[in-house]
Amino acid sequence: MMTTSDGIEMMTASEKYPKIMIYAHWLTLVFVLIAYFTSEAHIEDSLGGQVHVIAGGLVFIFFYVRLILLMWFKAQIPTVSYISELQKTAFTLMKGALYTGLFVVPVLGWFTFASTHESFDLLGIELPKVLFIPNVNFGEIHPIIANIFMTLIGLHALAALVHHFILKDGILKSMK
Repeated sequence: MMTTSDGIEMMTASEKYPKIMIYAHWLTLVFVLIAYFTSEAHIEDSLGGQVHVIAGGLVFIFFYVRLILLMWFKAQIPTVSYISELQKTAFTLMKGALYTGLFVVPVLGWFTFASTHESFDLLGIELPKVLFIPNVNFGEIHPIIANIFMTLIGLHALAALVHHFILKDGILKSMK
């Protein structure tokens, strides 16, 4: 850490997330965006629908990959001196909400799909029947929660830009 003339502690260039965590972060974003932008595709008969299911599955897998990386590299994650307790609380709540979204959105997507279909061919391979849930109606909750999740991602990105351009505290640089 280095301290500016007005007493604000800033992260130095050497205080970065491990490269594998950075790659997992940005790759997760790519999968989320692919899933989001293919969400209107007809799942059963279009390439877009297949891509949506695959991207959603990869988001779910990368939720676990990122949890493992967080535990594995816990000691190497940069620490930040927060400007206020409010900022620390906001960070903690946002991180929790984003990780919750990485788990809940794909699970709800699968539950929604599996409750209305008896089988599904993914890239020409029929998925096992055990993956399907009979007689459960999840309605439109998956897209609603997905839109809330995307809003949180947008707020997360906005906060990163505020840190970079207004607070100039090196937070954004720690993730590149």
